[in-house]
Amino acid sequence: MNTEFTSARHPPTTLPLYSALAHAGAASVQQLEQRGFNAWPAPRSAVMGDWLLRSAGGYTKRANSANALQPGAALTPQLLQQIEAHYARQQLACIFRLSPLADAGVEALLQARGYRAIEPSLLMQRATQAEDSRWQPAAQVQLQSHSALQTSWLDGYCAASEHPPQQQPAHRAVLESIGMRCAYLTLAQHGAVRAWGLAVFERDAVGLYEVLVHPAHRGQGLGRQMVLALLQWAARQGATHTDLQVGGGNLRAQQLYTGLGFAPVYGYHYRVQA
Repeated sequence: MNTEFTSARHPPTTLPLYSALAHAGAASVQQLEQRGFNAWPAPRSAVMGDWLLRSAGGYTKRANSANALQPGAALTPQLLQQIEAHYARQQLACIFRLSPLADAGVEALLQARGYRAIEPSLLMQRATQAEDSRWQPAAQVQLQSHSALQTSWLDGYCAASEHPPQQQPAHRAVLESIGMRCAYLTLAQHGAVRAWGLAVFERDAVGLYEVLVHPAHRGQGLGRQMVLALLQWAARQGATHTDLQVGGGNLRAQQLYTGLGFAPVYGYHYRVQA
């Protein structure tokens, strides 16, 4: 999940726990993974063995990677070759996103084949609280919400994130593939948009995506205001939980989320073909 409202990113020294963590009220890892697949869809997908191969023109690793579908998902050398060929045909790097659903042998096989471990991340979850729906934004903040993607939202987000312009069509394709109920939020100060966020309602939970504060306006509490606004929307949809994914090195974002009641459920990381 994009949580770029802070620039304080420190390379983690270890990968997150490669197992589910005890967390009361959390859905199973498999259910949470399914929610993520549905809420952040890839325009193209295929199933090979125990793996869901997602492709989205290269925009975000989570939408352009092989993901375990069930506990104990296995990977043989032959299947690995088939998956590599699948991504090669699309001129995409072969990337595995390793959640606790993957068999431990997958890690060893990919390491032996030269795949680098990168970007350890956490999935965090928070139960909806009674006061979420009653939250009021700060006096100087103006919020707008749309149920469908607006060109102005995407243009502003892409400019603030400094993503290369050539990524914007793939980004749009991912967002337009979302089939669930969602809310695109913007937060403005003095008439200018400073932050963006996306909430997607999937079954009884909401996932938070694309939370971003403009780099020139970070450190003012705008990220917190945006997350609280997204949590309010989740509560008003009747969600029981809210999920998000955050980089293992984004310590300030993790502190913010922890302060708002989010707790880690499990870790995952990527293995990228060298």
